[in-house]
Amino acid sequence: MEMGFELTEQNYRYLFENASDAIWVQDMEGNIVDANMACEKLTGFTREELLSKNVREFVAGEFLELAREVRRKLLSGEKIVQPYEQRLFRKDGTTGIMKMATSLVIIDGGTKGFQHVARDVTEEKRMQENMRFYVQQITRAQEDERKRVARELHDESSPPLLLLIQRLDAIASSQKPRLPQRFKDDLEDIRTQAIEALEGLRRYAQDLRPRILDDLGLVPALEWMAENLVKDYGIDTRVTVAGVEQSLPDEAQLLLFRIAQEALSNIRRHAKASRAWIRMEFHDEKLFLIVKDNGKGFEIPQRIGDLASVGKLGLAGTQERSRLLGANLEIQSSPGKGTTITVEVPI
Repeated sequence: MEMGFELTEQNYRYLFENASDAIWVQDMEGNIVDANMACEKLTGFTREELLSKNVREFVAGEFLELAREVRRKLLSGEKIVQPYEQRLFRKDGTTGIMKMATSLVIIDGGTKGFQHVARDVTEEKRMQENMRFYVQQITRAQEDERKRVARELHDESSPPLLLLIQRLDAIASSQKPRLPQRFKDDLEDIRTQAIEALEGLRRYAQDLRPRILDDLGLVPALEWMAENLVKDYGIDTRVTVAGVEQSLPDEAQLLLFRIAQEALSNIRRHAKASRAWIRMEFHDEKLFLIVKDNGKGFEIPQRIGDLASVGKLGLAGTQERSRLLGANLEIQSSPGKGTTITVEVPI
């Protein structure tokens, strides 16, 4: 038994008036011809005031251009991503950030205007921006601390160890007094341990803040990391560069280096890969950092934002660093198919 219903004009009017999202209708010239109660709350104008206004009074500059572009695409049948973000002026002079969806109003086969549905996300965006600011400050503080500790390891801790090794060499090679062989063997063991400790300190200092990044830049620092992955772990790692290399701000270089460092760390610890690739692509208005491996891969959560909740804390950190760069992050992986991390950064 089929059941159906017909949405009467009265029912539609009730839904229109009581919708939680702001809805307004404009004609082809931009004059507002209808608005609901949520629109009154959104703009601060009464319905009567709204019916005497043109939508151009609520947008200006680049936001007016955006409105015109949306109108053009809808009229020409082009694809448009909705909802989109728009900014509108309110009665009190403030600007609100809206998530909007726009559709054509078609009557008797002809386009008579546009209907807009908007939700105020001003506070949500403000909270996101505040959170991004705090994350940025925390990241900067973390990097400053890493730099300080790396400098202390290099300048304060390494020299005494180096001096100890030199003293042990001098004692072992001294002919007066002649040392028994077992003492010389013990001295050699101590010397070997001191050298290993010195190399460990230098390695930790480099991992915390590699001087090559500050001295030579991002690409040499990536090549240095690749060489270490080959030398220390036997993972064949290649670095390639495409396009004309461009200078980047220090903070951008550091964030990209940390993203690559985390990716290579994951390859070393988890991927069980035999090969890895790092690629930098420079274009006119953007660059790409791509880190790829032939390892075991993993199942990606439906949303990148769920990485932390499934234990992928390193990749979650990569996501946060990408946000600080204003970059797009794409992670491609599946069991047995390896992993590819792509960061698209606007220049």
